Amino acid sequence: MTKRWRTIIFLWLGWYLALMTFQQINWARFTLQRPDDGYAWTGGMTTGSLDGPKTGGWFYARWDSYRYIRIAQNGYADPKLATFFPGYPIMMRIADEVLLSPLMAEDGKSSRMALAGVLVSCVTSLIAALGMMTLAEDRLGNESDAFRSTFYLLVFPTAMFMVQIYTESAYLAVSLWALVFTYRMQWKWAVPLMIYATLTRPTGIFLCFPMLTQWLDYWWRGNRLPYWMLLAAASPGVTFFLFNAYLGNNGIDTFKAQQDFGRYLLQPQAVLAFMQQIGWMGVAGNGTVHIGLDIVLTLFATGMCLLEWNRHSGLALYGLGATYVSLATGQLVSQNRYVLIVIPIFFVLARWGRNPIIDHVWTIISLLLLAMYLIQFTQGFWTG
Repeated sequence: MTKRWRTIIFLWLGWYLALMTFQQINWARFTLQRPDDGYAWTGGMTTGSLDGPKTGGWFYARWDSYRYIRIAQNGYADPKLATFFPGYPIMMRIADEVLLSPLMAEDGKSSRMALAGVLVSCVTSLIAALGMMTLAEDRLGNESDAFRSTFYLLVFPTAMFMVQIYTESAYLAVSLWALVFTYRMQWKWAVPLMIYATLTRPTGIFLCFPMLTQWLDYWWRGNRLPYWMLLAAASPGVTFFLFNAYLGNNGIDTFKAQQDFGRYLLQPQAVLAFMQQIGWMGVAGNGTVHIGLDIVLTLFATGMCLLEWNRHSGLALYGLGATYVSLATGQLVSQNRYVLIVIPIFFVLARWGRNPIIDHVWTIISLLLLAMYLIQFTQGFWTG
């Protein structure tokens, strides 16, 4: 094991233990005043009781977490769950069958599956940190910049989702290593990882851009890469199509499921939904802050992608696609969380962070927002 990997492992361990401990302290120390009016619809969904630390893995389950647990247990028995992809629940089921079932046979399956989600997020968050360090060192060519990229990922405002029962860690682990192998031209590893990333979150389809721009760059310079690379670049899109065709053959419509959550891809209703959310900012103070941060982080991610365009156009296109595909459905909801996977953010920050003032100021801002979001999530408020 190299020294830099040991450094990242210890950084990750300290980060993970700090977040998990803070979450326990947060629960024991205070309770937020309900309801939460972050969005117009959150007030009616933040009045009930919450699972505390004594419930084991359920303590780390809020909002969409329950849907991933249901998919891991029962697949897509509920057609409304079709908007949530199976990559993360598959990992949860494997963890349960291989590790937890033999050791905790007397516990209920749902409790084991919740714990499996926590374990998967734990392991994949480490793999994601190592992936970011490796990708950043390959692309930035500097170990110090690579370390800062990784650190900024771990302290990003919505990085707290990486330790919860959410897809962030699993998706980042798979997609970051897919990008590592893409840029190293190790296609036998890159393509399967791109496919699995797409099965984990639909934004995986945009992983085609780094491979396509790499091919075009070689072609522009008069060099030749094999034409089958273009087919390889299409594999995420093909995977997305095949998965939705599979659901369709079982009577499940992914786009209908999206509409059940108020998402209307490139339809007039999307404009109305978007305007309603903007209007809510003038109605509730919670909404002003939460929706305002969704907008600010979206613009922040956009700016970072544009700044990185000349250096890594493929990653910039990937980041822009991942940022704006959800906006095309008319929803600002979860934009703060979606931008966590936008790699140019961390590359640009790594270069800016060579200035110690920028490094310290950004770290303070990021950690304050990270703490706020973790408190909200623990207390059952809408977070992303």
